[in-house]
Amino acid sequence: MDLSGTNRAQRQGSSLFLLKSFIRSLKDFLNQTGLHGLKFVGDSNLSSWERSFFFGSFVTAFIITIHLISNIYVKWDSTPVIIGISPQATSILKVPFPAITICNMNQVQKSLVEKYREGSYESALLKLLCDSDKWQSSEFDDDLSLLNIAGNTLSISDFVSNHSQPCERMLLYCRFSAVVHNCSHMFQQMMTDEGLCCVFNFEPPEYLYKPYANSGRNLTNGFGLQGVQWDPESGYPEELPPKFYPSTASGTGITLGFTAVLDAQISEYYCSSTNGPGFKVYFHNPIEVPMVKEAGLITAIGYETNYRIEVVRAEAVAAIRSISREGRQCLFKNEKDLIFYRIYTRLNCENECMSAYLYESCSCIPFDFPKIYSNASTCTMLDTFCVRRAQRSTNRPRWAKCRSQCLPTCFDLNYLASGFTFPLAINDFLLSNPLVESINKSYLGENIAVINVYFRESVYYGNMKNAYVGLTEFLSNIGGVMGLFMGFSVISLAELLYFLILKPLVELFVWKRTAHVAPERSLRQNPGIEQPDGIDNQSFWHVKELYPKGAAWEPNGKGRKLKRSRNIINSFVQ
Repeated sequence: MDLSGTNRAQRQGSSLFLLKSFIRSLKDFLNQTGLHGLKFVGDSNLSSWERSFFFGSFVTAFIITIHLISNIYVKWDSTPVIIGISPQATSILKVPFPAITICNMNQVQKSLVEKYREGSYESALLKLLCDSDKWQSSEFDDDLSLLNIAGNTLSISDFVSNHSQPCERMLLYCRFSAVVHNCSHMFQQMMTDEGLCCVFNFEPPEYLYKPYANSGRNLTNGFGLQGVQWDPESGYPEELPPKFYPSTASGTGITLGFTAVLDAQISEYYCSSTNGPGFKVYFHNPIEVPMVKEAGLITAIGYETNYRIEVVRAEAVAAIRSISREGRQCLFKNEKDLIFYRIYTRLNCENECMSAYLYESCSCIPFDFPKIYSNASTCTMLDTFCVRRAQRSTNRPRWAKCRSQCLPTCFDLNYLASGFTFPLAINDFLLSNPLVESINKSYLGENIAVINVYFRESVYYGNMKNAYVGLTEFLSNIGGVMGLFMGFSVISLAELLYFLILKPLVELFVWKRTAHVAPERSLRQNPGIEQPDGIDNQSFWHVKELYPKGAAWEPNGKGRKLKRSRNIINSFVQ
């Protein structure tokens, strides 16, 4: 008995039956579908050219639909996020008053450094401070004799901290929210890239730095306020103490803003960080360490300057979390951990990248950068040239890869200041500020500067990041195009699934089951035909049921051989 021939014949029979069932279901689909034009393609009453016309029209509409859908997908993939104006106004009482950092352009006090003789380690450090741009140029890299740098291990931060003007001598008068305060209680001294500065309304260190981080900054507050945790994404805690910081404003205008009277002490000027005397004022987010040197605003001596503050806030809807970071180009606060800082911001991330780069280059970290490694040493005078060389723009591409990973935060808060100045009085007449009025007019014009910081508006509208084309809109656009050109809907998918897949398979399954006959029935219907040797009667298929047209058994002496007639294909195609 030829078992392989029997199995092959069974497979061929199943394939042909499935093909015939599929063709029949396809005709039913063409006659009953709701897709535009296909009903006419399957209409046998129409001529061939009419059916060809509708088929060509359907193919054309299908090609146009695919092209438009590809355009929709490209737009969805290339522009996943759109930035718009927040629909709701936010009160300034819900965000902190800007952190204010004030720096005297004088690097060190003359009376404290004039005692150092030429050639000493201290005088070499003073030359470095006062000629910062000169010593940063490449032409002096190899001429170490210009400075007594060999063996000079003086700490730049300690030297500047001990020889610069303290905050209590720079700040003569402070008023916040219409209440006069002791400036020493409001401000804390802080070492920045501009030297020793005074900072107000800064985030408490326990909420800004990680427990094991050595910030090196004493920011204890004597203002009588209790520090609270704040960040742009979560905002303030639900329950706040009566007095807290970072503080919020009480309202708009100069009266409810911040006012300070600054004393430059021109007689103590030894060298300036710019080309003249004065102050640098920097308004920043309370959770970001100030970078005053590059972004500070100049406040001139002998003038009163009004800084009108506008809030620039970035917000995001929760729906864009499903979009990739590269697509939305922003990070939520819990998506990236920093080594030194508790709260992620792009500036904090970039500072850590620069710290890692400088430590790799010089085996130390400058005092004005975060000490991200607990065992890292602070750079001294001896390391100055290495640090300056590494910080040059020609070498910075080495840390560009790290910096490129510092995406902006999805929730951010910045302050935009507009400054207006007018000269202080030089004649004797009554002034609004009693302290300013009591100062000698000559000293007033040469040493004193007054600043007023206030909000212009009581509310602001943030910039909201939202999905440009969400999943609902994406599906709606595709459905609209397919419905317009092809009449396609979700039910059309069910029609395709039913007529072209499910129905042919079910018919094949039913046909196979009915083709199985019991041995007794098979023998009763064919009493003269013996069963092939070795064939299980329970699974034997009757020839007439498997091949109803054109198939026959012919004995050949060793068994029975299946012989298919020539018209078997025609019988299934008909």
